[in-house]
Amino acid sequence: MDERLELRFADVVLNDATHEVWRGEVRVELTPREFDLLRFFLLNPRRVLSKQQILDRVWAADFGGDPGIVETYVSYLRRKLDPLGPRLIHTVRFVGYALREADA
Repeated sequence: MDERLELRFADVVLNDATHEVWRGEVRVELTPREFDLLRFFLLNPRRVLSKQQILDRVWAADFGGDPGIVETYVSYLRRKLDPLGPRLIHTVRFVGYALREADA
């Protein structure tokens, strides 16, 4: 794999060229929107991202739908990633979401 095309955090690897995501040794099948959302988290590790920031970057800036779509897609990602290891996408109440490892 071309390292320049990979984003990594903990045991998650996202490859832009092949559009593949791995959690440890397991390939994770994502929809294009889930892939884009995970990519945005991986580009901003440990940073708290508001729903609006996520909407602006992952969905079109002129998205006129319900901002609850972010919660829905975060839950989709969690359902696919969490069974394979510790939770990485954390809710920061009243602020947004952050990609980080659990506190020891």
